[in-house]
Amino acid sequence: MSVSQRDNRGRVPIFNSVPPGVGIILLGVLGVYLIEFALPGIASWIRQAGVIYLAESHIALPTQPLGSFAPYLLHVFVHFGFLHVAMNSVILVSTGREVEAAFGPGVRGMTGFLVFFFACSVIGALTSVLAHNGDPTAMAGASTGVSGLIAAAGWVRGGWRGMASLSLPWIGLNVLIGVSNMFASIPIGWMAHIGGTVAGAVLFPVLLALFRRVAD
Repeated sequence: MSVSQRDNRGRVPIFNSVPPGVGIILLGVLGVYLIEFALPGIASWIRQAGVIYLAESHIALPTQPLGSFAPYLLHVFVHFGFLHVAMNSVILVSTGREVEAAFGPGVRGMTGFLVFFFACSVIGALTSVLAHNGDPTAMAGASTGVSGLIAAAGWVRGGWRGMASLSLPWIGLNVLIGVSNMFASIPIGWMAHIGGTVAGAVLFPVLLALFRRVAD
């Protein structure tokens, strides 16, 4: 299935013409990062509310002020350092622009994009939680949703073959990270990335068809 045609003429820099759905997530990510410098007290509360804590069932987890489900949505806005923010922001914008455009213009396109992004984020986070087996750790970052965007961008660029050409290398890289973790701890949520990518590969054509049907 080829979702759309791309015209490579007249390309614009990836940070130009950011659509509203992408812009909302990007502003949230950058805003939370800047709050850490300007308002450390508020930043601490945001981290407590948004970070997903991974631990065995018998280990007590920190109390989270907005409840145990909120981090599955809010973790996308919390990052661990500048490089973490920069990497996710670049991929968010570079893939998110074309994915949101595929959902259509205006409020419909923005809504479809946000539903898709956060669905991938929740599924990616759940994958990491369910697969966790080891020392207590914390997980956060937009890479759960961004991983879904990688798969969706592949659908947009070249149907299922395009999706596979982007998704499989990303999944393979994360499998290698997971294998490497057996020898040296690497603080990367590789299972969350895989879960988000698989969710994006499956959900994008379904949600795209749903939102296009609503528009008709």
